[in-house]
Amino acid sequence: ARWIIHTVAPIWRTGRGEREKIALLAQCYKSCIEVAAELSLRAIGFPAVGAGAYGWPIERACDVAVNATKDALLRFGGVEKVVFCCFTEADASVYRARVRR
Repeated sequence: ARWIIHTVAPIWRTGRGEREKIALLAQCYKSCIEVAAELSLRAIGFPAVGAGAYGWPIERACDVAVNATKDALLRFGGVEKVVFCCFTEADASVYRARVRR
């Protein structure tokens, strides 16, 4: 990869409210897509941000990822391809189902 855009999710099991955690995770995706657009990148890949050691339930992390990514793609032009890279087939099936909605 020519560029790596790093982001860190909020930890699911913190004392923060659920809405705040969701907003923070959504901002991770939006900020990365904004940076990608600024760099004139046409593609970006994401792991299941937050769904590993940070404890996010895969379904919730996926919902935030897909919704925030769709919003950011409308806002910041130029990125043509997004890949959600999952560690397990079970995680990938959750992402496939939500991307198709």
